[in-house]
Amino acid sequence: MKALSFLVFGVLSSAISQANAVDLNSIDLEKARAYQAYVMTFAWPDNMSSETIEYQDVYSLDGLMKNPRRSASSIAPRSLPSPFDNFQNTIRARAELLTSNSWTLIFPDTGASISKPLFSDAQQNGYPEFTGKVTFTLGRYLESNLHYQSYLFGNPVAMIPEEVHANAHASGTQLQPSQNFWDGPSQVLPLHFKNKTASKKLNYIDHPIVGTLIYFEPLDLEQAIDLVSER
Repeated sequence: MKALSFLVFGVLSSAISQANAVDLNSIDLEKARAYQAYVMTFAWPDNMSSETIEYQDVYSLDGLMKNPRRSASSIAPRSLPSPFDNFQNTIRARAELLTSNSWTLIFPDTGASISKPLFSDAQQNGYPEFTGKVTFTLGRYLESNLHYQSYLFGNPVAMIPEEVHANAHASGTQLQPSQNFWDGPSQVLPLHFKNKTASKKLNYIDHPIVGTLIYFEPLDLEQAIDLVSER
């Protein structure tokens, strides 16, 4: 674990609060559960690790998106203080913040899964430098299945690979006829993590390139429905 991780836990330990309780009249109280999920990713400085990480050449549009817009549903409600606020203010000068997302999750029953996309605000040629998908599953514990793609941009590829052409067509991405080079990322590092945690417990997933913080705040169902309806 990086040296900054100790500072991360210290900064966040006093920033976690519980949501208010209200009654519910529209969902089965015995089965449904609701949480506010928080996921933050950040890139470690190169001098924080001596490990060598190998990126792969990009020949697929899987996980790529151009000029994406963040959905209001991925932003923490103002009525719920984010447990990561102090982290952003304290650590941003030392590590690059990639993503900070929050979703109101309503699981109708145990075993249900909810997937959410995420991407970095930092972009090159309209492509995010970091993308991913998070799948949350309600079991005995709250399970998070994280799929990331960290991209590097270099000189444009002289010719767009045929597979990129095919995937672009299948995904509805429009490539200009006059475009004789690929202006997207040239290399990608795919990452996959699985994590199980109880609610109200801060989880840190370490990696030489990308660090992740995960936190779940339990919500009353009526409050969760109100938060979703406000988006």
